[in-house]
Amino acid sequence: MKLIILALLVSSIAAFSPEGQAAIVKIHNDLRSALAKGEYVAKGTPQPSAKNMMKMVWDDTIAASAQQFAEGCPDDHAPSPYGENLYWGFSSEDMGNLDQYGVDAAKSWEEEFQKFGLEGTTLTQESYDTGIGHATQMAWASSNKIGCGVKNCGFDDSQGMNKVTVVCQYQEK
Repeated sequence: MKLIILALLVSSIAAFSPEGQAAIVKIHNDLRSALAKGEYVAKGTPQPSAKNMMKMVWDDTIAASAQQFAEGCPDDHAPSPYGENLYWGFSSEDMGNLDQYGVDAAKSWEEEFQKFGLEGTTLTQESYDTGIGHATQMAWASSNKIGCGVKNCGFDDSQGMNKVTVVCQYQEK
């Protein structure tokens, strides 16, 4: 009952549209498909095929959790049972349609593999520490559910620009 009320409450708050949700899932699944097929190249190095890669699907309960956390314009991760990625976008202009920031966030997380590389299909502390933590959330083989929230946080004094926060949370099967 509590989750239903939370979901209804969050649905009345600005969140990703169905089109925005689909775009986020597509970016994740495009990366996951390339990894599964052995077609992904990270920082110039072809990667081996992933085993047991699951297709990612949108989950409204997880999205409600992510949206609730995003509403606070967080600067750090939530104490949550889910894996989590955070993204902050800044602009001197009006933030416009917030759906674009879900796509921007996912692209920036995937870019970690291009910037720092990827050594095989097994995550070690050493590889995680290179700076690929967000990208690994996207590529974790047994994760199959995602939900994201977005919030226009208004003017950020520390940056001197408008700020938007994106929170994506992930659950393993």
